[in-house]
Amino acid sequence: MRSPEFGFLNPERPNLEIIKDLKEKRFIKDGSPFWWSIDYAPDPREYLPFEEFRRRLVCLGECNTRRGLHGWREDVIKRDVYLYPEPQVPVTILKLPIEGQKLPFLVTARPYHKKELYFHPFPKFLYEHPLETLPEYARSGGVIELTDHFYPHIRGLSAGRRGNHFFWYPLRVNSFWHDFGQKIQESLERHGLSFIGVYESPTMAPTEERTYSEVWGELIKKERLVDFRKPSWIDFEATEVSAEEFLEDYQKTDQDLMVFYPLRLPDIESTLPLIVATRTHQESRLKEPVVLGIYAENGRMGRCRRGGILRIKDRQLAEAVSESISEDFRIPVDTVLFTPQKGRPKYERVSGSSS
Repeated sequence: MRSPEFGFLNPERPNLEIIKDLKEKRFIKDGSPFWWSIDYAPDPREYLPFEEFRRRLVCLGECNTRRGLHGWREDVIKRDVYLYPEPQVPVTILKLPIEGQKLPFLVTARPYHKKELYFHPFPKFLYEHPLETLPEYARSGGVIELTDHFYPHIRGLSAGRRGNHFFWYPLRVNSFWHDFGQKIQESLERHGLSFIGVYESPTMAPTEERTYSEVWGELIKKERLVDFRKPSWIDFEATEVSAEEFLEDYQKTDQDLMVFYPLRLPDIESTLPLIVATRTHQESRLKEPVVLGIYAENGRMGRCRRGGILRIKDRQLAEAVSESISEDFRIPVDTVLFTPQKGRPKYERVSGSSS
């Protein structure tokens, strides 16, 4: 049964006009938002109200800190150190007034917990200083060397929740957009939350950030489901949007639209990044929402890098995808089924049982 919070309309996202305005100002990433899945087994996350998140934080007070990564060292700086001690990655929403508007931000922190020792990059400082020994270490003047992910930080602008998926847009807060970042910092300080940082991804190009190599790794072991021979991309011009924008505009515009959208299915551990578009290919005259396939890359570099839309070749999977997305979008959405065969391969649109 669907969660009662299921659906686009919830208080955890700004309205579309605000999102479009922030995109035009280039304060947030254009195109489709990213997502975190609460039920993602390899690295489970937990949603909690902001006040509960704040209550769980362990405060060490003002400490000597330094970031240590890839062999280089920064100068020692003083900062108020708050760490999150629980094993699951927290997901919470903080609403901040920015220029007369209350914007919802997704806040998180990497847990200062021994389970993080199994993740890359290896947190050497955590290994050497368990939480129970850290307060004394800090009081004695020891330098805490952690990457910024371990401290509470704004990950991005919240774009709402649907089921077990939290959507968010990466922020641009440095360089040309320093003013926006400054306004967020000032709002945090006014509300006594200056210990929360603001994260900006090192690269803002959406195609560079979307790799989903874990999806490739899992599906290649289940090769009957998708075709790996020739990952492709759409052969028509389309504007990448959010699911909300897609549903609002696909019948109103002559322009083609596409959206990255997550799907969780039984027996598949990874969250599947679907490509949903308004047509199947350039020559198609039928403009109706359709799933073109699953986006993934192999995680390699240079000439060995492969990635794109993996075409679904299992009819049962195509029907399950269609059914789930039609339920999510509340409109019929077909899925392209690819059938390899001698000569010309076969493509057809299939529907789920409840589409």
